Amino acid sequence: MEKFYYFGYASNLDESTLEGRLKHKPQKIGVAVLPNFGFRFSHPNPDGSARANIVPSIHESVYGLLYEIEEADRDYFLNSEPGYDFVEKEVYSQEGKFRAFTFISPKNETGIFPNEEYWKVIIKGGKENGIPNTYLSLILNRVGKSDFLDVD
Repeated sequence: MEKFYYFGYASNLDESTLEGRLKHKPQKIGVAVLPNFGFRFSHPNPDGSARANIVPSIHESVYGLLYEIEEADRDYFLNSEPGYDFVEKEVYSQEGKFRAFTFISPKNETGIFPNEEYWKVIIKGGKENGIPNTYLSLILNRVGKSDFLDVD
């Protein structure tokens, strides 16, 4: 069966969130890094809040999880992230270099912030999967809240 690699960097760091967007269970490869991009909360939601996005940034890298996903899930999966482009990028993991698809929004707004439930899913997934705490703290610094230090 045909498969493709996917690099998840936001709510799909939480494996149960990703599994809920697919018909077949994805195979987790592990933590991966996308160089020359930075994590932002800049994709506008219809409710005025922000969703995660990645933007070109030569001095930054984005941590995420690398998965292998059934090709049969591609269309179903694409419908889970409206407003994003599904593009292939080169990511690096302990297993080597991979060409993986990821979601990037062409919309980048400033001054918008994520809902608490959303960013907590990102942090939870990151902690559960070994994303470095120093990187997760950079995400928390973009939340735009002053009460985020109490993260379960």
